[in-house]
Amino acid sequence: MSYENPRAIVEVAGVDVRWSELQTLQVENNLYMAADSFEATFDNSAMLSDWFRKEHEVKIYLGYVKDPNQWSKTELTHVFTGKVDGVKPNFGNPNVVQLVGRDYASRMIDTQNTMAFKNQKSGQVAQYFAKKYGLKFVGQMGEADLDQQLIVDKKEWDVLQALADREGFICYVDKNKNLYFGPRQVSDETSVATFSRVAGRINCKIDYDDSSVGVITKVTVKHWLKKKLIQASSENKALSKSLGQVKERVVYDSKAKTPAAAKNIADQRLKEWSRDVVTANVTSVMIPELIAEKKVTTEGTGRFNGLYYIDHVTHNISKSGATSETEITNLRPDTAEQYRQDLYNTNAKTM
Repeated sequence: MSYENPRAIVEVAGVDVRWSELQTLQVENNLYMAADSFEATFDNSAMLSDWFRKEHEVKIYLGYVKDPNQWSKTELTHVFTGKVDGVKPNFGNPNVVQLVGRDYASRMIDTQNTMAFKNQKSGQVAQYFAKKYGLKFVGQMGEADLDQQLIVDKKEWDVLQALADREGFICYVDKNKNLYFGPRQVSDETSVATFSRVAGRINCKIDYDDSSVGVITKVTVKHWLKKKLIQASSENKALSKSLGQVKERVVYDSKAKTPAAAKNIADQRLKEWSRDVVTANVTSVMIPELIAEKKVTTEGTGRFNGLYYIDHVTHNISKSGATSETEITNLRPDTAEQYRQDLYNTNAKTM
């Protein structure tokens, strides 16, 4: 694939803003607990600021075109759908206007839950929020009993993430306005790009960090089945002793229908999570296919070669070029809430 002639289209309220008016564009793609977001700056000579409004729907397309003088949106990849949070005109020299916004998860992130949801399955709760915000529900109903402690005094998005964790599911809103609530898809395990430092095909800059900050020494798997708690734990006691503390992760998994099944899941997770955490920051040409939680491959970096999960990616494009800034990790983000604590809150490593 040729990475020449990067282009972007920002569609606002169903109308494509001209490429000639776009000055800079940044699109951020995150894991579940944060909304995807964008910032776009336009030439405001034609008074675009009179047209732009808060709550306008925005769709963003990125990619590369064959002919920079004659191209269309169909050559680009749809990467974002959301709404405008703010319009910021600057009447200086030059006149510019900035749009900022987030995806449809942001409405649930901002809104306190007021519903009790008695005698409902977790999937029915997800269906309710999907309908409330004009999204299509995609997923499963779930099996775990609804615990009121998971939904009281929380933001709507926190409610959904807590329920997803308890089912062993993931939950997100995608660019097609689907609210997905269900098991991780097999396609999520496919590598979408290769970051190479091999001579002759170097395509990026990679900075690694090999750390024991996120190491887990004990895994406890739980599942509520017919109001009965099923749970089992697995611990690497030697590792706990060497670190001087037990670092536990609690996982809710709907496949844990018996204590033996829970123990098997705990053993598998412990094997993966008890190794050291390796993270990296990668700078490359813009690759629209990079999406949080997808996998990438690294090569030409010695013992650090392998498969990594995307934790966060920022696409930047302007008239001078286009790049992707990607944060990756070797630990699978199985549960959004716990994963967020492990990687970002160094003071909350133990439970």
